[in-house]
Amino acid sequence: MERVWNRVHTLVLSSLLLISGLEQAEVSAQPAVQPPPQAAEPDSPAAAPPVSAEGSGKEGGGKEGAVKPGETPPAKSPLGTESSPVPPVPTIQMQPLDEPATPLQPKVPATPAEDKRAEALAWYMSGSLFESRLEWKRAYAAFQRAAELDPKSPDTFRKLMQIALIQEQPIQAMAWAMKVVDLDPTDFEVLHTLAAGMAAQQRGADAIKFLEQAAASPSLEAQSNWAIRLNRDLAILYLATGNIPKAADKYELLLKVFKQPDEFKLDPRFRTELMNDPRTGAERVAQVMLDAERVQPAREALELAIKTGKASRGNVNFYQSKLLLLEGKPAEALVELQKYIDAQRQSKGREAYELLAQILTKSGLEGELIDRLTVIAEKDQRNSTLQFFLAEKLTDKAEYEKAEKIYEASLKGSRDLKGYLGLSRLYRKQKVADKLLDILGRGLSQAPPDSVDEIEAEFDSVSKDKELVASVIEAGRKQSAAEPRELTFEEAYLVAKLAAQAENIDAAVEFFRKAKEISPERAGIILSDLAETLLKADRYADAIVALEEAIGEPSLADRKPNLLFQLSQAREMSGNTEGALEAIDQAIRLIPQAAVLQFQKGWVYYHSRNFEKAVTQFESVIRDFPDETRVVRQCQFSLSNIYVLQGDLPRGEAILEKVLEEDPEDISVNNDLGYLYADQGKNLDKAEKMIRKAVAAEPDNAAYLDSLGWVLFKLGKYQEAIAPLEKAVELRSGGDGTIYEHLGDVYEKLGRAADAAKAWATALEKTKVERFPDEKLLKRLESKLGSNDKPQATPVSQAAPAS
Repeated sequence: MERVWNRVHTLVLSSLLLISGLEQAEVSAQPAVQPPPQAAEPDSPAAAPPVSAEGSGKEGGGKEGAVKPGETPPAKSPLGTESSPVPPVPTIQMQPLDEPATPLQPKVPATPAEDKRAEALAWYMSGSLFESRLEWKRAYAAFQRAAELDPKSPDTFRKLMQIALIQEQPIQAMAWAMKVVDLDPTDFEVLHTLAAGMAAQQRGADAIKFLEQAAASPSLEAQSNWAIRLNRDLAILYLATGNIPKAADKYELLLKVFKQPDEFKLDPRFRTELMNDPRTGAERVAQVMLDAERVQPAREALELAIKTGKASRGNVNFYQSKLLLLEGKPAEALVELQKYIDAQRQSKGREAYELLAQILTKSGLEGELIDRLTVIAEKDQRNSTLQFFLAEKLTDKAEYEKAEKIYEASLKGSRDLKGYLGLSRLYRKQKVADKLLDILGRGLSQAPPDSVDEIEAEFDSVSKDKELVASVIEAGRKQSAAEPRELTFEEAYLVAKLAAQAENIDAAVEFFRKAKEISPERAGIILSDLAETLLKADRYADAIVALEEAIGEPSLADRKPNLLFQLSQAREMSGNTEGALEAIDQAIRLIPQAAVLQFQKGWVYYHSRNFEKAVTQFESVIRDFPDETRVVRQCQFSLSNIYVLQGDLPRGEAILEKVLEEDPEDISVNNDLGYLYADQGKNLDKAEKMIRKAVAAEPDNAAYLDSLGWVLFKLGKYQEAIAPLEKAVELRSGGDGTIYEHLGDVYEKLGRAADAAKAWATALEKTKVERFPDEKLLKRLESKLGSNDKPQATPVSQAAPAS
């Protein structure tokens, strides 16, 4: 290391000259050497840090390494290009009376690796110089060069991350942060930055993973500001993701910080911030402790909130009631809750009435709930939450008329979506299709933008009742045929969506078209939804018609690239590869730098079995879009699959192993690599663990279930393998020949010959109609079924599109 620093010390001197503004460096027995030129822009080929007085040699004749008086050394790199011992060079004086500073000459020549490391340090210091001047672009370029020369330096990647954040490039900053933690897994500050980035992207699980790693860092002092900050953030995230036990552990630590501050080395301002923040203050701690049923900490936190005046007005009675119920004192709990109710508080919303129901149940008085709620509701008629809660309980008791009156009365004043959804539930239970359609249509027209999840949940409940959906469709047709037409746009759109969810695609198309007829100005969104419905249903020919129509809609001009993407998908799946390439090329011309469009072009080649062009396209995407992690991953998976299909298993496997090394939590690579291992009968225990991780993340993924069944088969766990394979073939996406073959193999091992033959026959039938039938699979199935006639693959023009 000493030799490396000796190689860069002259750069330090020249950097000091620049920083101090000195332009006259005395050279012993020589005229003054001119200061180094201003560095070029970092994106210029000549970009380099300031050149030291050491020189970099000459390409032609003359004394090597000499610098002529008044001549500027060439700016090839911070250090020069030679790795051999440096010849004598001019000494340097900062001012005339100083002792001359002579560059140190190493006794042992530097190795190439040391030269590279030294050059990296030189670039790093140049980046630091530009950083000190707030020249972010030049600093970034210098640090990038340092990182290329020394990719094992976490300090360099920290600098790149910091500048990316300053320049408001969060995606790039996260990529540099990942490099830092790969090299230094104990860097809790960078891990915290990564967690913040993940949280901003709504990736709560990833944010928690990084925060947990940060909080466990051996370099973190347990009582420090940082330790408490990390635990604070974990508390908030655990609570947001519904992990009450873990959240309670962290909130209990915050309670200790509040009650025993001398045990922690906290900045007083940070401690005050914790106490004043409603997400972490004593009242929130009490609430979490109550939810976790930790009585003593809950009492301590509540007492502290009251003592410090941080408890919200009116909430104290509610918390006291909940605490008393946990302590087994329902009568006293009822008294405290009544104080909250009598004051007509609404701060705890529905939770207060749920607590009333719990107290009455614990007291053996559950039969009094509706009567008590009715009395309370009569006194507090503006409390829509209370009114809806009462109506819901009446609906549960099949007192539909009373419930309907309460809902309708409340909706006159508030038009609250919860009221519409409550009425929808009431009519759904009664199976009254016309009223259900009307109330959902009214609710849809009033729904705020952030209520999509609630509406979709009710749609799901309705769509599961096939008989009810059929009745709603008929009600919609009657309203459409009425004179004048009674069917509104919202109702037509609603029927279309319900029909789609119930997989009645013909009815969905019918009502999407009706919605477009009623409200032609909304044709864009209708056609887009129609096309998406048809694509999901594998109705590619119809989807093409809808997409081509949508592309011509002026209101969808900003979505044209996305529509062309979908059109390429539909055309390729219908066997029109030329048309698919035409569509995706048109999209690429609109947004040339969209990585996902470039990937889609590779996918078209891949799906049409033009593997040579697919490989070229995927490799170019990986090269040109290194920061588009998700798209790069898809390219890597596709390349791996191509090599496997071509019989080059080691190459396909190597790609996936590299991805797994980079991201061990990626469920796709866990499944794909696990399946490859299982198919080859190797690393089976490891493969099972990897595949189970994927299935745990997506339990209804047919491909993952097939992988699990197959690895269990390979392990000889035949009985255990049946469940995932049977579930896989029942799923809409799980009906391919390979899965049925695997199921047949399992049946055979269990002595279920008839079931095995049936599964293999189904596999053969499905494989034959694929666009590109797997000849090896066909031969295996033919052999297993004992047929002497080779199955003939269906011609491509007649084949059903493969998914």
